[in-house]
Amino acid sequence: MSGSKSRAKKKASTPSDLSPDNLPLRSSGRQVRKKASEAIEDEEDFLEKKYRKCEKAGCTATCPVCFASAAERCAKNGYTSRWYHLSCGEHFCNECFDHYYRSHKDGYDIYCSWKRIWTSNGKSEPSPKAFMADQQLPYWVQCTKPECGKWRQLTKEIQLTMQMAKTYRCGMKLNNVLKAEGSDHCSLPEDLRVSEVSTQPWYAMLILPPLLKDSPAAPLLAAYYPDCVGMSPSCTNTNRLHGENKLEQSRETPSNPGINPYFQPFYQPNECGKALCVRPDVMELDELYEFPEYSRDPTMYLAMRNLILALWHINCKEVLTLQTCAHHIMVRGLVRIRCVQEMEKVLYFMTRKGLVNTAVLSVSPGQYLLPKEYHNKSVIVVGAGSAGLAAARQLHNFGLQVMILEARDRIGGRVWDDKSFKGVTVGKGAQIVNGCINNPIAIMCEQTGIKMRKLREKCDLIQEGGRLTDPNIDKRMDFHFNAILDVVAEWRKDKSQHQDAPLGDKIQEIYKTFVQESGIQFADVEEKVLQFHLSNLEYACGSNLHNVKSINYSGQEICVTANGKIYSAQKRL
Repeated sequence: MSGSKSRAKKKASTPSDLSPDNLPLRSSGRQVRKKASEAIEDEEDFLEKKYRKCEKAGCTATCPVCFASAAERCAKNGYTSRWYHLSCGEHFCNECFDHYYRSHKDGYDIYCSWKRIWTSNGKSEPSPKAFMADQQLPYWVQCTKPECGKWRQLTKEIQLTMQMAKTYRCGMKLNNVLKAEGSDHCSLPEDLRVSEVSTQPWYAMLILPPLLKDSPAAPLLAAYYPDCVGMSPSCTNTNRLHGENKLEQSRETPSNPGINPYFQPFYQPNECGKALCVRPDVMELDELYEFPEYSRDPTMYLAMRNLILALWHINCKEVLTLQTCAHHIMVRGLVRIRCVQEMEKVLYFMTRKGLVNTAVLSVSPGQYLLPKEYHNKSVIVVGAGSAGLAAARQLHNFGLQVMILEARDRIGGRVWDDKSFKGVTVGKGAQIVNGCINNPIAIMCEQTGIKMRKLREKCDLIQEGGRLTDPNIDKRMDFHFNAILDVVAEWRKDKSQHQDAPLGDKIQEIYKTFVQESGIQFADVEEKVLQFHLSNLEYACGSNLHNVKSINYSGQEICVTANGKIYSAQKRL
């Protein structure tokens, strides 16, 4: 057929086809369209030999460029038999793929070494694409000039550091950290690929989720697979602990020596029931509701959330800002830009949830914790106790207008210090913190530099004059006190509301009956120890026991009546 075409072309150019006036004959419209289509096909064949599109359906890159440049015959921006897609703006050619994947190529040993570390340390399957994303993609860094803020791509050889992210300016020489001389580099246009990163189609076309390098969360998550909590398995600080002994050790004490021992933001495997604690490898229900786009693959969200929690618990004395978090996002490729953009929303959510940026932080008006749309709201807080004051302060730090209403002539509620005793401060309440792990009071003590002293199981009772109470007496009266409460619990089983009696009266009745029937006479010190236990129960209830309903007493929960209303309080033994 090629011969017939050539003969047809030669025949069309013979003199016999010319008119008598030596003019070419006119072609029909069909012939013109046919020649035009043949010209387009020839042009496409030429471009196909010079360029090749990405085979990934939906990829917007018309002429991909290889970022790896590893093989001597790298296609760069030319022709390759196949393009490997990582994102709409990031591809590597088949020649560079062969350079690392084929056993007879120079890069094969590098790939195998990375693969061994990844396999022993991570849970996901190692692949050439994962290798390229983890080791070969260039870093992107943002100019720190407020009037610029443009993103620039670094060369593949440059390793991004936190200090570099803090100080980078457009045109900076990164070898000696000096700005290059010449024109204003900030005036140069930003790469066109940057504008596509913030779109949903770009994120949908992302092949691999970002895995952070050198994350501050790594020491707190040593018992997890790094890639399950958003970290790269190839980093030395994400080596997992092996063996039950090391796992138990990581549960008892944080492996990060700089963190407060009362701060445990993450559950360890098979743990449950801690306040203000999250599963580092799973999104919670409120997180899924807030960020449904991460429901299919939560890796990016987990990486950012875990990073935020780790940074906050490492240093809770300063407001955790977007800039601080962004400087710790170490991941190759354009996806770093996306992470920085998404980090703002995640940080705001964690702040609203009360997991970061809490307690006694000093926040200036220009440094409010939430964006401007919250600043035009007003809130009234009823009660200036510890909870009311904490809520008002937090809302004020959010940027809201807050008013506190208090019926007493003082603030603090049950937190009431007496300074009349020769200048010595004597606390009249709230001296003991029950449950120190992740307690907001522990955060406040860390922020203000106040030391906490842990009370052990041994807690001596001191009598007047400084004498210690005999431990045997303390133990015996503690037994009698709990026995009285057990009798109350047994009595209430078949009683109705109209048969109820105040708990204080019922305890006194049971006590007198026991003394009469047993003939036991308690010594004066024993009576005082029993009264101590009863007063401690009142402290737990926050009320006189004569205002506590016996019928609603269950041993673990006590109902208190005040102003005709019933309130519940946990029993503390």
